[in-house]
Amino acid sequence: MGSDTQHSALADGSASGLPERTLAARFLVSRLVISAPSLPPSARGGDAYDLLTRMPDLPGVAVIDRDKILGFVDRVSLLNRFSQHLMRDFYFRRPIALVLEHEPLIIDAAEPISVLAERISHEKPEALTAGYIITRDGRYAGVGTALDMMRANVEEACLRAMELDHARDAAEQANHAKSLFLANMSHEFRTPLNAVIGFAELLKIPIYGTLNARQADYVDDIRSSGEHLLSLVNEVLQLSKAESGRLELHEEPTPADQLIDSCVRLVRERAKGAGLVLVQAPLKSEVDLLVDPVKARQILTNLMTNAIKFTPSGGQINVMAAALPGGDFEIAITDTGIGMSAEQISLAFQPFVQIDNLYTRKHEGSGLGLPLTRRLIELHGGRLEIESAPGIGTTARIWLPAGRVQISPRLQSVA
Repeated sequence: MGSDTQHSALADGSASGLPERTLAARFLVSRLVISAPSLPPSARGGDAYDLLTRMPDLPGVAVIDRDKILGFVDRVSLLNRFSQHLMRDFYFRRPIALVLEHEPLIIDAAEPISVLAERISHEKPEALTAGYIITRDGRYAGVGTALDMMRANVEEACLRAMELDHARDAAEQANHAKSLFLANMSHEFRTPLNAVIGFAELLKIPIYGTLNARQADYVDDIRSSGEHLLSLVNEVLQLSKAESGRLELHEEPTPADQLIDSCVRLVRERAKGAGLVLVQAPLKSEVDLLVDPVKARQILTNLMTNAIKFTPSGGQINVMAAALPGGDFEIAITDTGIGMSAEQISLAFQPFVQIDNLYTRKHEGSGLGLPLTRRLIELHGGRLEIESAPGIGTTARIWLPAGRVQISPRLQSVA
């Protein structure tokens, strides 16, 4: 019968653990068909009993008039009837219609096994014990058991898990290869770009002759464009190193107030030029953070620059920080800018993706600032969360874990 060989599919997978055929083709009801004879409507109950006795693996027997399926006699129900006192002799010689289930579960062999399982669950739970009839192109093909169906479901789940594992491994390898490629190419780009910037600066010095005004403007464009491209290359290099696990932290205790002050000073003139008010709230306690100071400044500067970039003139940006009761340290940068929807926040965290609105079209960028910032924070064991709403503004919150928060030696000496 079909059930003798249908459960060996796990053994015929490819070397990678994937099935040789698609799962959709492998897990159809056709693999569950148990070829079994049917009985005509003129049969007696005893005929069904004798057939099921001779073929103990059958869940039941179909009753068919020409090509029309009249019903199903399942083994469990028939044996229950025959086990009752005097009922065996009564049903043995009576028409089979007396023991017939007139509305059995009937399913086509081309249907997925998952559909069969759903129909049993929602339409005919009795089929779990009684079995079901399988047709092919509307004609009787055989019967099936719930046990075979459940075995196939387990096998399909295992193969799907293997397929997902393989796909995940392939994606991780591709991502790793991509990160290595970007890292290597970024290094190759930096050398000629530094040369372009350096020679542009030399041209501005009148060693080899004086430039006219138009030539001087062109040289300035070359230098500024080279510096812009170099900054993008550096961002790509950092992100690729972070994704490939090659970005290292050089940690040292850094006073939190000095770290934040230095970043605020860097962006203050830019905020003023954009017509914005930049407010820095003083720290209530002296705290040292165990961080890579260069990358920490990059984190804060990126977030402050974003706040300035996407806040219209007349707005305000607040920078606040505090040690939390649980020992963590929080830095919050809040603006009154254009804000983002939840969908836009999700897009903003994806590398090389820029949100399409009036402000992003005004400001060029690689789309790497926020993804890189979050990755640098995660390297410190912290996390970045963005709270925002369109037209309301945005708050970027950084949390550093308690293990990176230290009481300042200056505070200890006063105590």
